[in-house]
Amino acid sequence: MGLRTRSAVTLLTFAAVAAVVALPALRDAHLLGAAPSSLRSAAPGVAQAADDPAAQVKAIPVRVVTAKRAPNAGEIRTSGTLLFKREITLAFKVPGIVGGFTVDAGDSATAGTLLARLDSTEVGARNRDTQAALDNADAQLKRSKELFAKGFLSQAALDNAQMAADRAKASRDMTSFDAAKAELRAPGDGVVLSRLAEPDEMVAAGKAILLYGDASGGLVLVTPVSDTQITRLRGGDMAQIRFAGIAKAITASVNRLAAKADAGTGAFDVELKLAEFTPGLRSGLVGDARIVPSVAGEQSNYPAIPAAALLEGRGDRAAVFVVDAKGNAQRRNVRIAGFIDELVLIAEGLQNGERVVTSGAPYLRNGQPVTIITDTPPSS
Repeated sequence: MGLRTRSAVTLLTFAAVAAVVALPALRDAHLLGAAPSSLRSAAPGVAQAADDPAAQVKAIPVRVVTAKRAPNAGEIRTSGTLLFKREITLAFKVPGIVGGFTVDAGDSATAGTLLARLDSTEVGARNRDTQAALDNADAQLKRSKELFAKGFLSQAALDNAQMAADRAKASRDMTSFDAAKAELRAPGDGVVLSRLAEPDEMVAAGKAILLYGDASGGLVLVTPVSDTQITRLRGGDMAQIRFAGIAKAITASVNRLAAKADAGTGAFDVELKLAEFTPGLRSGLVGDARIVPSVAGEQSNYPAIPAAALLEGRGDRAAVFVVDAKGNAQRRNVRIAGFIDELVLIAEGLQNGERVVTSGAPYLRNGQPVTIITDTPPSS
């Protein structure tokens, strides 16, 4: 080994020994709080961060909306069935065999149009028989009057002849009425909704033959509402109705309010009369109605927020995060009153004007600071 090599080894040995000797002194100085200035200046913010817990909480970026009253929160929303105001079941007054139809289901007809008839053999025979009896009674009455004038007939006999003629006329009128009712004619301009019998079918008196929708009475939507809703409605209240497959909403108004609840459901039927007959409407269609009641409900003043803001919903209970004046998120329990489109009406736990977190709420803790962000519109 050369002289230069031995000198380097000697220097490394002395350096290692000096480091070992200095370690206890550095340890004692650190324990006594006298850390070297070079160590203290290495991380000037570490001690301050350790002493300030709030400095360790990172602000979470969130999006918020301001809770406010929904403009259509007071509407009554319901669904019902479209009907003609006058849907008439047509039937023959007398029994007989169906002779034929001139219409089928879906056909339109004008007032007075022949729709169906019975075979006229039996009805016509009865009518002719009573007419013959009336002619005979009238002839007998004429002869009786001539004989009475000559003094060959008593007053009682003349009275009997008059009574027989009257009875014959009454029988003829009755069979004539039956003959007229052996034909079914349209009671007004409208449409045949359904045909309930077939030609050559033997039918009893009063059996339903045709269901006819009289267009002169217009179309109505019959819809059920609850007891709290019926008290807010008045005749003439306006409504908008939408039907599947029809693009525009149809204006309607409250035409009739049920005086009694349905025994089975407990609901009250409301009749909405359509202001116009839109092509494509058919009896039996289901429509969704939005009625603007005369009397405002308490829901009109409830704050509304997007459904996405709700956390841990169960029944009518849920939670939201509200951003306070200091920019911290505060967890708030709320009670849900209902839904309007994509909004939730809050009955308790929230006031109009408060800021509610809609995006980022799952990452928040109660009292955590937040940074409110907004969507930046794309540059043109």
